[in-house]
Amino acid sequence: MTENEEIPVRLPRAAIPFALLLALPCFGAETLPWTDGSTTVAVLPDTEVYSKRYPQYFEAQTKWIAASRTTRNIACVVHLGDITQDNRPNEWDVARRSFALLDGKVPYVLATGNHDYVDAASRSTRLNEYFRFADMKKQPTFGGAFEDGKLENTFHLCRIGKADWIIVSLECGPRDAVVEWANAVLAKHTDRLGMLVTHAYLFRDNTRYDHTSGRRQRASPHGWGNDGEELWQKLVRRHRSMRIVLSGHVSTDGLGYLASKGDHGNTVHQLMVDYEKSRRGGSAYLRLLEFLPDGNTVQVRAYSPALDRCLTDAENQFTFRLD
Repeated sequence: MTENEEIPVRLPRAAIPFALLLALPCFGAETLPWTDGSTTVAVLPDTEVYSKRYPQYFEAQTKWIAASRTTRNIACVVHLGDITQDNRPNEWDVARRSFALLDGKVPYVLATGNHDYVDAASRSTRLNEYFRFADMKKQPTFGGAFEDGKLENTFHLCRIGKADWIIVSLECGPRDAVVEWANAVLAKHTDRLGMLVTHAYLFRDNTRYDHTSGRRQRASPHGWGNDGEELWQKLVRRHRSMRIVLSGHVSTDGLGYLASKGDHGNTVHQLMVDYEKSRRGGSAYLRLLEFLPDGNTVQVRAYSPALDRCLTDAENQFTFRLD
């Protein structure tokens, strides 16, 4: 493989409009069956519309996760950023109430999106007012933070299936100093498989955000800090342990997948999901990553606990294999 050659894996775009898919019960194929012995990571795509307009959907998500923690063996919950729409107290109240349903039951990882800040320059957010650092440190998976007392950049140590993982969650458009910190954290935990969470990384055309490419990629995180391609070059590709990158942010046709080879020959699966432009901000659809008991296969599904429906088109339901 050449230095930047990608594995030729692309998921087909759906023939039916993305917004319509969310109105159809189990469109396309049959729902993938649950495999006994699997371990689930529940992923919350951008919840900004729920925080502002439809709090019942936010609470439906976390209520279902809490209730299903044993039957679906949920190891942790990962939020992809844009917890709120306008970084306003009433929206953070909704988010805090929703996540309170998980406290003491399922550990969770938070990421900040561009909507969770006042602006890029100040990086001022109310996140730490509503989610206290001292409380988050009590979670059994919490490993540490870039800045003591701030949750924008953290890492978490979690057992998922048959493997020990490190989940590194970085701010929207991570600054160079944050990227250096993340490199150091991953270098200290080479005995674990690596997962990176950041709000803006992959675009809907299954390529990483890249301000130098000339492709039309709206709302690039480069103005904040490092974009997706910069994070790949400076961080992700360098670590033998890296296996998964999760991101959101792309509100229109917000689905993407890319598999790339790292410097050590390891395959890194990069996934993007964001349902916010669909009916009522996404109708409470979750992305569920189910790590099967064979230790290699990851099954991806989309499920709405509010509708009790799934999405089974090729971009919402698929599998990939870890090295």
